[in-house]
Formats: sequence, structure tokens, C-alpha cells
Amino acid sequence: MSVQWVNYDLNKTGQNYEALIDYLKSHNGWAKPLKSSFFVKTSLSAAELRTEIKNYIDTNDDVVVVTVDGQSWATYGLSEKLNAWLKNNI
Repeated sequence: MSVQWVNYDLNKTGQNYEALIDYLKSHNGWAKPLKSSFFVKTSLSAAELRTEIKNYIDTNDDVVVVTVDGQSWATYGLSEKLNAWLKNNI
């Protein structure tokens, strides 16, 4: 089980991306630190998760998925709850 950091730009206005958000939240754990960003705890690799995400977005959208190794991280302005999730999962 690893944590993947999913960052996205959903470029088509007026689209409903609820299915994407529901999909990201369906994994073993998740946190939403920024407007277009999720940490997802999953057994999928970065490439596998990216491939699955493509089922929920348009062809002109952009996605980056990075495996988080937890060697070093820092935050500013995030809630204590979110920082606790990061501390417990990364």
C-alpha cells in the first residue's frame, strides 16, 4: 500500500467531475490538501492510478500522479487534521 499524490487541471468548464472525486475517495484512504490535489492511499502504482483516472476526465484535462515516499515533507496553512493524516499515512 502506498500513497499517490494526484494533481489535476480540469480544463473543460461546466463539466461535472463528481465521479472523479468519488473515485479518488473510494480508495483505502485519502486527503485533499489543495483545490486540485488529492493524496490517495492505494495498492495501485502511479501509472495504474493515472490510467484509471483517465476514465473520469476529458481528453483535454491534465493529470500528474506521483508516488510519495515520505522521506521529507512540510506544509503551511493546512489544517491539523490534514497534517495528522499526512503524518499517519506518509
